[in-house]
Amino acid sequence: MNTEVLTYSRSRGVFAGLTLEGAVVEQDDDSTHAIYGRHMMFRNILSGKATTPRSADAFLRAVSEAGQQAKIAEAKEDRK
Repeated sequence: MNTEVLTYSRSRGVFAGLTLEGAVVEQDDDSTHAIYGRHMMFRNILSGKATTPRSADAFLRAVSEAGQQAKIAEAKEDRK
């Protein structure tokens, strides 16, 4: 498996650019720089110590809305 992933943690407001190659998780420095505008330590991003960039606002809203829609759909399914 060889793929690039951009991930987001809704509970912490964290973005991380990383590359998955087999069972190894490595920081993708180019993606991290593109998102944050500078090099950031992976540990700081994943621990929530990095401030989410303003450029991510639209994405954050979309993820939040999708999460709310999923909760509504799940509640409707539970009522059936």
